[in-house]
Amino acid sequence: MPVDVIKNIRETISKLGEVSIGGHRLESAHPDLLDASKGGLDEHVSKQPALIAYYGALKKQASRQFDALKSVKERWEKKKYAEAKVAVESGVSNKSSIKVEDVKARLVVDNETEMVKRESDEIKAREDYDTLDVFYEALKQKSFSMRELASIEDDEWHTSPSIMRPSGEREKSPTEIKVDKMREIIRKRRLGSQ
Repeated sequence: MPVDVIKNIRETISKLGEVSIGGHRLESAHPDLLDASKGGLDEHVSKQPALIAYYGALKKQASRQFDALKSVKERWEKKKYAEAKVAVESGVSNKSSIKVEDVKARLVVDNETEMVKRESDEIKAREDYDTLDVFYEALKQKSFSMRELASIEDDEWHTSPSIMRPSGEREKSPTEIKVDKMREIIRKRRLGSQ
């Protein structure tokens, strides 16, 4: 994949935070971004992909940060465990009498402050990921709800007696009219290519 495309996508996603819905920028994470009844529904529908892309990218970034912190912490703990083992072994003549608990205790005694800091950083990164995950899932639910609303409105359009013509024929919905136009264009193209 060309590097320029990836770079362009990253720049685009970073700018999506500046997009507004109902006067609220995406980066604000304002509750109204989740409420399609706030602002115009058309605006919510047209900008929903931007919301999904922006928060999806933030969620992925938070996941990578959490995974990186966890990996660095695990490597650090293995290194410090090895150092604690050497320290415990240097203090006894019979190495076979050393227990895993002795090494773990030494590890904690020698590194407690740093362990607490690393665990705190890991917990914070996990909280950030979980928060973004909850918001992202709410955005997906909003998409689903908007699709369902459109489906209900379409069903009502097709079943409402108020849109019947005097002759008893049903009036076509805007979607049906567009589909008919597209079919006519396709039919003309097919006829023209024969």
